Amino acid sequence: MTFWILTTEYPPLSGGGISTYCYHTGQMLLQEGHEVTVFIPDFTIKTKTIEVNAGVKLVKFRPDDSHFEYLGDESAQSLSFSEIIEEHAKEVGAPDFMEAQEYNGIAYFALQKKLLLSDYFQDTLFYITAHAPGFLYLDYNQAPLYEIPDYWTGEMEKSVLKSADLVISPSQYLIDKTDEYYDWSKQERTVIFNPYKQSDKPELDFTPFDIVFFGKLTPQKGCIELLSYFKRLWDQGFEHPLRLIGGGNHFFYPKMMDLSDHLRKTYKPYIDKRLLIFEGHINPEHINSRLKRAHIILVPSIIDNLPYTVLEAMSLGKIVLASDCGGHKELINTGENGFIFSHDKKGESFISNLKKILSLSKEAIASIGQNAIDTIESNCSYSTVYKRKFNYLLEKRSKSVNKIQFPFTETIELNTNQLKDYEGEKGKLTVVIPFFNMGNFINEAIDSVINSTYANKEILIIDDGSTDDHSIEVLKSIEQSGYAAVFRKENEGLSATRNYGATIAKGEFIAFLDADDKVTETYYEKAIGLIEKYNNISFVGCWASYFEKSDISWPSFNPEPPYLLVHNMINSSALIYRKKDFMAAGKNDSNMIYGMEDYESVINMVKNGFRGVAIPEKLWEYRIRKGSMAQSFNNYSKNYLYRLITKKHSGFYSRYASEIVNILNANGSGYLIENPTRVTRKPFPFANTKLMSLIKGNKFLRNIAKSIYRHIKR
Repeated sequence: MTFWILTTEYPPLSGGGISTYCYHTGQMLLQEGHEVTVFIPDFTIKTKTIEVNAGVKLVKFRPDDSHFEYLGDESAQSLSFSEIIEEHAKEVGAPDFMEAQEYNGIAYFALQKKLLLSDYFQDTLFYITAHAPGFLYLDYNQAPLYEIPDYWTGEMEKSVLKSADLVISPSQYLIDKTDEYYDWSKQERTVIFNPYKQSDKPELDFTPFDIVFFGKLTPQKGCIELLSYFKRLWDQGFEHPLRLIGGGNHFFYPKMMDLSDHLRKTYKPYIDKRLLIFEGHINPEHINSRLKRAHIILVPSIIDNLPYTVLEAMSLGKIVLASDCGGHKELINTGENGFIFSHDKKGESFISNLKKILSLSKEAIASIGQNAIDTIESNCSYSTVYKRKFNYLLEKRSKSVNKIQFPFTETIELNTNQLKDYEGEKGKLTVVIPFFNMGNFINEAIDSVINSTYANKEILIIDDGSTDDHSIEVLKSIEQSGYAAVFRKENEGLSATRNYGATIAKGEFIAFLDADDKVTETYYEKAIGLIEKYNNISFVGCWASYFEKSDISWPSFNPEPPYLLVHNMINSSALIYRKKDFMAAGKNDSNMIYGMEDYESVINMVKNGFRGVAIPEKLWEYRIRKGSMAQSFNNYSKNYLYRLITKKHSGFYSRYASEIVNILNANGSGYLIENPTRVTRKPFPFANTKLMSLIKGNKFLRNIAKSIYRHIKR
């Protein structure tokens, strides 16, 4: 069978845990006779390349530069992933199984397209293996969790976990911790340990008192707590040094410096006494030889999944002293194959376990080390993991059924009290075009609707008391042509005009289109197909292409709280609705006199459980013209409209109050945000395209650029 793996890390491009996992998973599947293809982005290349690495087909691709013009880095990369796998599926066919990490939301657009658009992967079981969810780890790393674009990347990760056919977690611990942040309990999920095969022969020997921390220097890895425990020991006369292996460049926001620099500054007296030794980065091929000398390997994480540090160390027969804040506690039994401590007050559990290990005889250490080797072999060997994983995937693939419920990130109960009998004519679409003095543009809008591939439709033009002679004559001509029905009423504003059009619409579905905008041929057909496919979708939007005074693109997203309550995230003036749902909760509020009535409508629908999605394709053409209603907005009118919205929906806002406050504190007012995938300000406005490409293509330069940018923003 064929397996495709989507990842941001694969040897030799990275030596992290995800990279190690993908390597061993690929080798495990190859060993069992499967065909394995790994997809990985690479900014150093210009075009897609295919090579074979240790039997695995490796597809390297450069993320599409054009996507970075309107999407942030992680979102643009995710969109490129979706495009490269679709392109590959056209060439060789879809795989039986497709796997991706949740980290950085790389599978977000691939899964959205599978759910909303693509025919290529309908028979593919698309599953996620959880590794390191940013929305969880950022909090423990004391990073700005709610700052855009990292906040939005976390939202993509949450969506990925719910949208996949199933999720595999290497530990129950990670599932339990994620449950504290996010309700994904209804998702199909199971625990299967990561595969690992030790290439080096274990040597049950060590250098006495070689005490090693091995891993990234981040708060999540527990290095801050660990050093506080050792400070206490050293101050009490403990003579043995702690050696820190690894580290890397990891910005520590509370101190606005790299954590390594902060630790060096804080513990300088102990560094001077050679009690704290930074050994730095060691190349992956030399790690095992260094770890073999260790007496004790410390894993003091304050949160972790199932770190390969533990698997590597235990498979070498090393004594591991690890915290109980990670999936490794599901493998380690204290005193038998390793030791587990708790981050209790003043580190007493850690200190007592450390002293116990140091007092063990060589024979006892060898016995525990052999038990550790046996534990990894029996739980994480290729044959053990494969048998459980493949049987599970095969069973789920054979029982897979088409979803009738779209997997929204946030759960909101449907308010059935709002529903009335507004069914409309089965299958018919009514396109409502509000009109006021738009004679110069209306024919383009009508032509785009007429050319739509959705055949069963009617067009209603609602004239809101036009006063322009030319526009009035154009309407008469349209009326005579028979292409659209024209209804006239006194001037009441856009909200009342839309509501009137919805009331007289005959269709089961309704769509609104401003008289100066256009739609692509397939928009209505795709949107109605989704409303008919999922019984919990009430409206559908899409991405926008601007034209006339601008040629940029505007991506929109499934409107989900809490972010929806801060910023409009969907093309709310050109949506397609199930009519009865719009009449129940979507009618526009005429009090929104300066605009944003369509945004308020979306909030009201979502609040009442009438949910919507955004097709990730540019299917709506939005005209940018001088004098339009949107162009007349200013921050004061927006501020006033936000006050009206929050007052009207105060209960809904209260439900998400703490998150809304955090989003606003981190990013400023919602109406100043261009889109949630990236910051509105350009980090390096002086940099040309070639320089930016050079920075993106070099990991070291990217880290420097990100560090500089963090300072610039403040």
